[in-house]
Amino acid sequence: MDESVPKLSILISVYGQADKLKHCLSCIHKTLLGQIRYEVLIIDDASVDGTTHFIESLASTYRVFFNQQNKGFAKNNNFLARKAKGEYLCLLNSDAYVQGNWLFPMLDVFKLNPNIGFVGNVQKLYGHILYDHAGVVFGPQGNPRHYGQGFLVKPGGQGARRWSAVTAACVVVKKETFLHFDGFDEVFVNGCEDIELCIRRSRKGLKHFVAHESVIEHVKGASAGRKKYNQRNFELLMKKWGESIRSHESLQDQKLHAFTYIIYALVRPHLINFGKFCLAVSILLGLRELSGRCMGTQQADSATHTV
Repeated sequence: MDESVPKLSILISVYGQADKLKHCLSCIHKTLLGQIRYEVLIIDDASVDGTTHFIESLASTYRVFFNQQNKGFAKNNNFLARKAKGEYLCLLNSDAYVQGNWLFPMLDVFKLNPNIGFVGNVQKLYGHILYDHAGVVFGPQGNPRHYGQGFLVKPGGQGARRWSAVTAACVVVKKETFLHFDGFDEVFVNGCEDIELCIRRSRKGLKHFVAHESVIEHVKGASAGRKKYNQRNFELLMKKWGESIRSHESLQDQKLHAFTYIIYALVRPHLINFGKFCLAVSILLGLRELSGRCMGTQQADSATHTV
């Protein structure tokens, strides 16, 4: 094997927030140096705050690219994936900070099953005691939500667990698999592209996991305008996959979604829909069970890749 070829390519799309990128790169260096052959590809998404100059200074150490106009998460990562040399891709937000033995539990999951799609990890809110993600579950209306939001203890247990979807704030995937499915659907702008790809792969028999021994920190939504297209993205997801999700993932995830929704309600009650809260309680207590196609008014109140 050519020792100059990296096993892992880390892809980072950046819009502003040079200080967060600097910390992100420092965390990668501290945790991976001497552990694995890797490369880091960074694309500046037409930043306007001086971040471009910082990224230019990295050109001797990292593979750097520059957009003349803002293109968003999906297009940027598709571009970087085609440029990557590694067998595995790690998509990483510039405000996600890896720590400890974060990578190898994720890579180990690929030994479990040949039909692996995405492998994610557990994520804590940066500088906070609360967790934010241990997998993605789907609500009755088809809305995706991070399982583990607001938890005080690490959700999901140990080892690897299968989930309906995972966030792409930090995710590992085989390059061959990512490109085989043509990457992210570029109609989505900074939201739901990871969820859509998970669903699309699931329908082809691939499975998504979280390595629960891999824990990182995530600032969430640091880039300006990050949530600008949330409602549009959610409507596009529902138009493409809504009926299918409500007939499959919403049913299998109903108790997990109910539980995480109730925990989140206890932490942030002002953000909760009372009707949905009552439904979650009734499902968790076994007083009601979703069946068939769950219809309702879809609201974009849920988690996407950096919610």
